[in-house]
Parts: sequence; structure tokens; C-alpha cells
Amino acid sequence: MKLTDKQIEFGFNYYFKAEHDQIKSIVEVSEYNGEEKLMINCTQLGDSFTHQYKTQKDKKRVVTEWCDFLSHNETAFKELHFGTRMPQELFDAVCKQKLLKRLEIKWGGYKDISAIENLENIELLHMGSGAGVESIKPLAKLAKLIGLSVENFQKITSYTELSNLSALESLSIEGDAFGPQYIKIDHLDFLSAMPQLKFFRLLAERLQSKDYSPVLLLKNLEHLSLSANKEVLKRYDQLLELPELKWGTIKNRPELYRK
Repeated sequence: MKLTDKQIEFGFNYYFKAEHDQIKSIVEVSEYNGEEKLMINCTQLGDSFTHQYKTQKDKKRVVTEWCDFLSHNETAFKELHFGTRMPQELFDAVCKQKLLKRLEIKWGGYKDISAIENLENIELLHMGSGAGVESIKPLAKLAKLIGLSVENFQKITSYTELSNLSALESLSIEGDAFGPQYIKIDHLDFLSAMPQLKFFRLLAERLQSKDYSPVLLLKNLEHLSLSANKEVLKRYDQLLELPELKWGTIKNRPELYRK
């Protein structure tokens, strides 16, 4: 698999309503009808849309049934999306899906992501708002990973392990821009071992080294989006000269960097 131009221009996990609407969205296991692709929203129940789940027992039952199903039907899915909070037990159960090629999680309450190593066929992975994640070493073992997006990993300051992902074409590392909650990153030296990247996005971060020069080594970049801080502004003209650059804020939003 290779990323399409559309995925490189917008990001593999960009929300396109037409595409999103093609994926069935359900709450309970009883609604499942053999689909290989699914949107599961089985937590944060009891709001105006899911008012029938009134007690904690009702809500817990739904999650428990999904954990059981995912754990005992290991070849059911190739693509899963989770639009509500993912607790640790649900994450561990999802990671038993042997055929899963795409996984998108809006946000999670998990700390330990070691079970992700079981997803040997995963190609596209978005882990939204994982403030409790304690280690990203398991991600480095996903040999087939082509697109990776991680958000608000507050406890992670080094991303060096990701340089082992030789098939990776798209990498997005972000804090929570809406909070805002910024993440701290020690340095970007790991990029020197990732010349194959075509998409790189780094936003809502505090780079401790203040050195963005490793980005200039990414000669195959077609999309580049970076924070408009003073260190990036100093290198803006150099970044703009990356030979394959076509998309991203560096290319398409010059007003952000011409201050």
C-alpha cells in the first residue's frame, strides 16, 4: 500500500463527510452485521443521543460485550474507528484484531499501548489525545505502518523510536491545539533516519532544542505543516525550497510565516 495524493495533501485521517458516511456507526454488538469496516461509539453513553443508557451498569455492559466480541473474533475487522473515549480494556481488546489495517481512535484513557504490537498488519494508525500514554516503543514494532498520527502524548518527549519505521510515509505529532495543551519534544534528530517521509505535521509543540533544521533533510516531503513560532519563521524560506513540497501550511499558508 502507498498513500494516495489525497491522503498526502490532507492527511490520511482527514474528515471527509462523504467517506465517513460510508462507514456504519453503531453502539452495541447486537447492531453488528458482519461489516469489515465499522465506527464504534460504545462509551460516553447517556447523553441526548443515547439517553436509553441510564445507569453505569447499562454502560458497562456495552463495553464488556465489545471487549468479549473483539477478543474472541480476532479476524472480524480490517478497519475500525472509535469516536468516543477508549478505556484501557477496550484498547487491549481491539489489539487482538489480527487483520486490522486501519485504526482510528478519537481519544483514550489508556496508559499502556504494548498490546498494539499484535497488530502486525496495521498500515494506518491515528491515536488521538493519549495524554496518559507512557511509552511509544510498541509503535516502533509496527513494520507495515505507512501512516501514523499521535496527539497530545503529554508523557512522551522523545520520538527517536519511530525512526525504525522504514515503511512510514506520513507522520503527524501534535499537542491539543484547541485546549490548548502543548507537548514537549526534546529534539527532531530522529528525522534524519526517515528520508522516506512524504507527509510531516508538527503542531502545538514546544521543541526543547529549538532546532528545526532536521526537517530540511526530508527531501521527499510533499506536505509540511509546522507551528508558526519564531524558530520556524527563521527557516521558512529554506523550508519552502524543499524540492517536492506541494501542500501543508508551509506551502499553502505563507501568511502565517510572514510576520
